[in-house]
Amino acid sequence: MPGLDWHLGWWSPQPLATEPEDLIDPHVHGPLLAAAGEGAPLDSLGQARLDALKAAGLATSTGRPRFPVARAEQATALLEAGRDLGSAIARLVAGEWSRIEVEYEPVRANVPGVGTPAVAFLVVGGLVLDVGVRRLLRREGLAAPPFGSAYVWLAEGRSRAVIGDWSARVTGLPGRGHLIRFGRPDLPQWDLAAVDPEAAPALPTAREPGLRELCDAIGWSVVRLFDDALPGLDPIRRRIAGADDEGAFRSWAYALAMDAALDNLSARGLLAPPIEGVVSIRVADPVLAGE
Repeated sequence: MPGLDWHLGWWSPQPLATEPEDLIDPHVHGPLLAAAGEGAPLDSLGQARLDALKAAGLATSTGRPRFPVARAEQATALLEAGRDLGSAIARLVAGEWSRIEVEYEPVRANVPGVGTPAVAFLVVGGLVLDVGVRRLLRREGLAAPPFGSAYVWLAEGRSRAVIGDWSARVTGLPGRGHLIRFGRPDLPQWDLAAVDPEAAPALPTAREPGLRELCDAIGWSVVRLFDDALPGLDPIRRRIAGADDEGAFRSWAYALAMDAALDNLSARGLLAPPIEGVVSIRVADPVLAGE
């Protein structure tokens, strides 16, 4: 179909020595692994590339991908399901907004040059829905992610929306806590935000206990919503090659639901993405950093 392209998504609970982009080229490996997963014959070049992926541990000995690889129809189905789940998450979060506001308003004074909606985006999106909920999901006992401790997925679609636009990354700062970036990794400002971690404002330590309690209270409610939705996602999962990697599929599905929740909350006027596409903060509490 015209206008379609392959996109690589990933999530990791810790910084990586080698990021998935260094191993996987979505434009080459997406159509290759999709064809191999369907059992289609490959030409000599395709077979050589598949053998290289097998050697790297990214495909099984039979050539099936070891992580989700979804063609457009399958990716769109998961995207639509993620939107439904995201709407439910947004309703839950909106119902707790007065409590959330108490915690993020004091943070605003420590993030100069960023308006209240973008600070809410950082606290709700980055600290609560991304880092916070994913920390709780890991406590449910999923196996550790493969491929250098990252969950990865490839999806075909018209935009990055099929893999999830918004993401958090946590970088340890020895003796100085952690840098948390929340935004769009495809934008130039994303990498620039990590060049000088000290330029990011520090969250006052006196605010951290309240934010940690908020992350746990709302986070567990979101986890229950997500767990309740998983049986409905299973028919989609079974149609996607490599989606027997449950951790990767759940990470991907949650990324889509989180995007939809943030879109919904933005439409309600409760928060807004930063103009630069990324907002950062430093925290001392390892729990707030997802540990």
